[in-house]
Amino acid sequence: MKAAYRREMKQNYLIIEPEEAGYDSYEIHMMEANRIEGLLKFHVKQVDNRRFYYYEITSKQPLNRVLECHSLGTDELKKLIEDIGRTLGRLESFLLKEKQILLEPEYIYVEPEQFRVSLCLVPGRQVGFPEEMTGLLRYLLGKVNHQDKECVVMAYGLYQESLKENYGMEDLLDIAGKNRSSEEGRDESILQPERDNKPEENQSSHLSYSLNEEIEERNRLFEGKEIGAVFIIPILSMFGIATALWLIFGMEGIRKFWYGVPITGIFSAFAVFAVWSKESGRPKEISVKKEEGGRQPVERYDWQLTFEEEIEEKTPKHGTGDEEVFQTVLLNETTDDKTIRYLRSVGTDAEDIAITYVPYLIGKQEGMVDCVLTGESVSRIHARIDREGEEYRISDLNSTNGTSVNGRVLETNETVPLKKGDEIFIANFPFIFT
Repeated sequence: MKAAYRREMKQNYLIIEPEEAGYDSYEIHMMEANRIEGLLKFHVKQVDNRRFYYYEITSKQPLNRVLECHSLGTDELKKLIEDIGRTLGRLESFLLKEKQILLEPEYIYVEPEQFRVSLCLVPGRQVGFPEEMTGLLRYLLGKVNHQDKECVVMAYGLYQESLKENYGMEDLLDIAGKNRSSEEGRDESILQPERDNKPEENQSSHLSYSLNEEIEERNRLFEGKEIGAVFIIPILSMFGIATALWLIFGMEGIRKFWYGVPITGIFSAFAVFAVWSKESGRPKEISVKKEEGGRQPVERYDWQLTFEEEIEEKTPKHGTGDEEVFQTVLLNETTDDKTIRYLRSVGTDAEDIAITYVPYLIGKQEGMVDCVLTGESVSRIHARIDREGEEYRISDLNSTNGTSVNGRVLETNETVPLKKGDEIFIANFPFIFT
């Protein structure tokens, strides 16, 4: 399978040439005739007896590019899993197959602002979807925000679940906190057919509570009891010291040493609060319910305890195998002050852009690019500048209005070298590379 990119007018396309050029199937006609939500818009072109699949990717960015400059948070991870689940549910309505979905991060496209996910389905492709999903989840483990404890716990839980035999998308949705009722108002899950096809013994052991819901419920109960203790224990302490003064010195002792009562209460409150803060940071044991057969014995989730301790201690982990995904990766290469390059603005109010490190992203999506270039014609993630040795390069990142160098408009995702004095247009913003 070969992939390429092309810009036609203001539309950008991912182009895939299938391995079987003569493949003609129900899937091709179904995808051309229907706009299936959650899949990239699709059409076929024949050129010199060669067939090409065109997928429209305008205003979208591949997942791996978004995560180069942005750590994955809880809401984004949850939305990613839920969007994949919804799309798989829709495939069944059109009799399409999940094993034809590309789950490599460079072929999963998202809209950066809303993080809406679009998948690429290749007719005729035959792969193991569960194995590819496991690979995607392993990739995401290294991209989560490690300061977001909930996100790390969720990501590792998803990955561990995907290592089990006969796991399904329904199991991943449970861990992600997915509400099983369909968005169309159906009572059944969007993946009900998949669940019905599972062995009976697997259904009987299906968890009816998501892990996150159970953790939150236990934490609320724990916090409620401890907050009550913050008030009750100081009151009892003040009552106790007042009683002791009365028994030893009588009422005269209480009048003489009255200040000891509130001081005792204050110190008691501080002590209780300190103990509460320490205890609330510890991982709790939780139990989970089955749909049938009542409750299981209390279980401790080893993966949850491991990652909560890792985050609290902020200790970098090194090793081989699965541990490698948690090592810190240096994303940016700094540039010596003597060799800083600039994009000098020409004839507009835009400021000069100093390329102080690489890769350097330019666009209008604040928080996801290094230089925010405000303008309606600028894409959210528009262009990237890299360096290899002493040579600087610029790439168009699937922008709507294009990037040009010395009058030539770059193709989508095309990279060209830069020389001093080159004239660069980011949409309609002109710059000179110096």
